[in-house]
Amino acid sequence: YLNCHSYHSLRYGTLSVEELVQRAQALGIKTLALTDINTVTAIYDFKKQCDKAGIKPVAGMEIRKDNRLLYIAIAREFSGIGEVNRMITAYNCDGAELSETAPRFENVFVIYPLQNIPEELKEHEYIGIRKEELNFLVRSDLKKLMDRMVILQPVTFTSRKEYNLHMILRAIDNNTLLSKLSEHDTCRKSEYFKSEKELTE
Repeated sequence: YLNCHSYHSLRYGTLSVEELVQRAQALGIKTLALTDINTVTAIYDFKKQCDKAGIKPVAGMEIRKDNRLLYIAIAREFSGIGEVNRMITAYNCDGAELSETAPRFENVFVIYPLQNIPEELKEHEYIGIRKEELNFLVRSDLKKLMDRMVILQPVTFTSRKEYNLHMILRAIDNNTLLSKLSEHDTCRKSEYFKSEKELTE
């Protein structure tokens, strides 16, 4: 559970931090990463809720540029959040560019989506594979990277009603009609909690 969103992912996520953690607890999840889009504003509340639920909290951030997922950054230790924050602050406040690939972080794991694999993976960089992407792994260029792959099961909503809310938020963010949204503007319909058993199967 390396890529979970709360409603701190503005005009994207639908879950409160409390609900996100409660849903994880109900499934018996022991470790959970909060990776809101270009922000870490919820991590202290997240830690508090996880402590109450007996879940190990992991802090991270989903890095997006122009609505496109570049990678997910997950702190290996507390100083890693500082590294990611400095980068996103430079982007938001100083006009620095976000590169397609992550900078050379010291204390951050990086997970790239299948659509943005760099030519060379650094030591703490991985490729996230979604269930619906498993059939791509027959490709020889991907087979040789199997040992650098992790399960990617993003969480953005928990019900049909919340998915519809997500769609409305995306239409607002893009200043368009629901019918004009493309699949790149919204999350996938599979972005909800699944049990560990279901994921491993």
